[in-house]
Amino acid sequence: MSRIQSLLLFSALPLAACSGDGGSSQPTPEGPHHTYVVSEASVPVNNTQAREFGLDLNGDKSPDNQLGMVLSTLGGQGFDVQGAIAKAIGQGDIILLIDLQTGSYASTSGAGLQVKLGDKATAMPAPCTGTADTACRHHLDGTGRFTIAAGSPDNAAVSGKVIGGTFDGGPGNISLKIALGGPEGVQLDLIGARAKATGMSDTGIDSVILAGALPQDDLNTKVIPAIHSQIGPLVKRDCPGTVPPDCGCAAGNPTGRTILNLFDTSPKDCTVTVDEIKNNSLIQSLLAPDVEIEGTQALSVGIKVKAVSGAF
Repeated sequence: MSRIQSLLLFSALPLAACSGDGGSSQPTPEGPHHTYVVSEASVPVNNTQAREFGLDLNGDKSPDNQLGMVLSTLGGQGFDVQGAIAKAIGQGDIILLIDLQTGSYASTSGAGLQVKLGDKATAMPAPCTGTADTACRHHLDGTGRFTIAAGSPDNAAVSGKVIGGTFDGGPGNISLKIALGGPEGVQLDLIGARAKATGMSDTGIDSVILAGALPQDDLNTKVIPAIHSQIGPLVKRDCPGTVPPDCGCAAGNPTGRTILNLFDTSPKDCTVTVDEIKNNSLIQSLLAPDVEIEGTQALSVGIKVKAVSGAF
């Protein structure tokens, strides 16, 4: 595989959420609290969406979403990140709760947005009626009641204004939870975060873009291991053998063979380790920090969610 092909494969790579300190220069939120539960979460499937789901984090007038670019390319190569997120939200494995404080959905000088994590065990109604229920999503009908999960942030908000029906808040800190390798999700603690919401009403929010920057340590300890947990099953499915260089890969050019060609290097043994992904020069290039937030080099992240009314 050529480097150009590799770049095409990995040049574009989803989220539950929590928030952080908005900073002293931000307006103080006023008005009643409106509560919602995230009913849909989207990660980019192409470069256009990566830009659409990103926000300007460093003041250069351009949306930042490098991780979104990488996720979109992985999605096109058999890594069903979007499917994993949709399933986790539908089954209640990831419950994202949004608290929007504002005196008006149309215009106000002080508003705030918090995102918290909900407890699946106490969600009412239960997300699924039983093991035979594959549709689930019963807690997302607009009448759900929730409790906040232990360990969820409870005292942080991104503050801003509502102008022309659009809430624009930040910078602050936002913790996003996304399903990459399993239903339990991966929590990403973002710095320099911003939020932009439109279509706000008592019954839901049509669109909330949540964006921020991921420090390098979290990238290495959370994102790359989650990617690894998705890579393993794909390799076993397509290349069940244990003897290189063939590794028993299926005929043609299956995804498992592509993964092994890219990452199975030290040693070449028909498996891929976390360190092989982390030390891969292409991954190091694509996941290199692209923004600086308060002196910290970090990787930009952005997703888009939709919410319906939910009490907590």
